Amino acid sequence: MRRTKGTGSIVRRPNGRFKATITVSGGKRVSKTFDTREECQKFFMDIKGKDIKYFSPVTVAEYFEHFIELKSGVYRESTLNGLKQFYRKHVENSKVAHIKFSDLTPQDINRFFLGLSSRGYATTTLDRWRKNFKAILETAVLEGYLENNPMESRQAIRRLKGRQERQKKVFSLEEVQKLLSIENLSTLPVVYQVYIVLSFITGARPQEILALTREDIKEDKVSFNKSLGFQGKLQETMKTSTSIREVPIETKWGLWLLDKITEEKTAGIFRSEKSTYGYLSHDNVNVRFKKYVEAVLGSSKGHHLYDTRHTYATLLITVFHVDVKTVSVLMGHSNIETTLKYYTHSLPTCHMTLPV
Repeated sequence: MRRTKGTGSIVRRPNGRFKATITVSGGKRVSKTFDTREECQKFFMDIKGKDIKYFSPVTVAEYFEHFIELKSGVYRESTLNGLKQFYRKHVENSKVAHIKFSDLTPQDINRFFLGLSSRGYATTTLDRWRKNFKAILETAVLEGYLENNPMESRQAIRRLKGRQERQKKVFSLEEVQKLLSIENLSTLPVVYQVYIVLSFITGARPQEILALTREDIKEDKVSFNKSLGFQGKLQETMKTSTSIREVPIETKWGLWLLDKITEEKTAGIFRSEKSTYGYLSHDNVNVRFKKYVEAVLGSSKGHHLYDTRHTYATLLITVFHVDVKTVSVLMGHSNIETTLKYYTHSLPTCHMTLPV
């Protein structure tokens, strides 16, 4: 039923709870979530006519829920789902979740993150979560929920130390030659042959490769314009605007790929009826890839799918002497600093060419 203007609005949320919103003196919009409509009505009666310094959500958990709702349709689906995962797994049932939002201190946040750092998470993961938390509180300041961001305080922890992230292991050119040998590739099912070749000759992210269709692959180039997101669900948006790109490939490889894809007789190269969203699982490909590397190179060196992306950038820069700006564009990076800082590794000089 439509409510009279000025008496507040009640909206039922996907989780079954009711969000009550009303404008109070000073033009502030007050909102809070309840289990029943009756509680919403009581909230309107209690808050109407009051001049309040802070407006609801009251607790940290309530603000996180508000923020997630606020960013629905704004953030990429995978980004939003990652935020939801962090909230549900680490924030929702924590002590910090029940602290009154306006009373949140740097010490509260420090204790929360120190607790996470003791659980064996990688330093980079902790840093990402901390930056996200800080950005959320910054939004709260802009919305008027807080006067200042407690994570900007001198008492706030600046750096969290966790488990060291797995070091990226770049393949040498000789190893790439072996892995791309047609004789060795033929020991794999066609779909894995295609994935491995694409990963080495384009340097694309695994989720970009798995989203490819036949139309994206030409004799001389591969077009990347979509990717798989959270739990392997196809999303039309890319990680960044620069991720939409065309990567040139040797014609011989292009013809080989088109020939192999034709054998599969499917528009979606990496489609799978067994998965939730219809695409080959990233984890399954990773298991196959590691077994293949071990079989071809003779020993397990702890390689992962993303190592092909690092190998691509490193070989182009250190072996084939392609300028960094060009490599950055081919990788889909927003700036060359990312390419240099994270994707360029030392490698013995070698003047051999890739097999075709």
